[in-house]
Amino acid sequence: MVMRIGSIAFVLPVILLLIVYSLDLSHITECDQQGLTYSIETGACEAGKVELISYYARHPLLVNLSMLVATIGALAMTWGMILKGITRPTEER
Repeated sequence: MVMRIGSIAFVLPVILLLIVYSLDLSHITECDQQGLTYSIETGACEAGKVELISYYARHPLLVNLSMLVATIGALAMTWGMILKGITRPTEER
C-alpha cells in the first residue's frame, strides 16, 4: 500500500508540472511565431522587447511543492520496497 501511494505521489506532481509548463510554453511559442513577444504581466502578445522570466521564477511555490511531494513519494516507494522485502516467485507443479 505504501508503494502505491508513493508511486502516485511521485508521478502526479511531475505530470502536473509538465502540463502547466507546456501550456505556458505554447503561449510563448504562438507569440514567437507571429513575430511578437509574450508579456507575462498581461498574458498577451506584444510588439517590442519584453524580459523573459523563467517559469520557476514566476511560480516557485508550485514548483518547489511539486518537487517536495515527488521526493516524498520516491521515499515512500523506497520504504515500501524495503518493507516488502525480496520475494521469490513460487514454482507451481
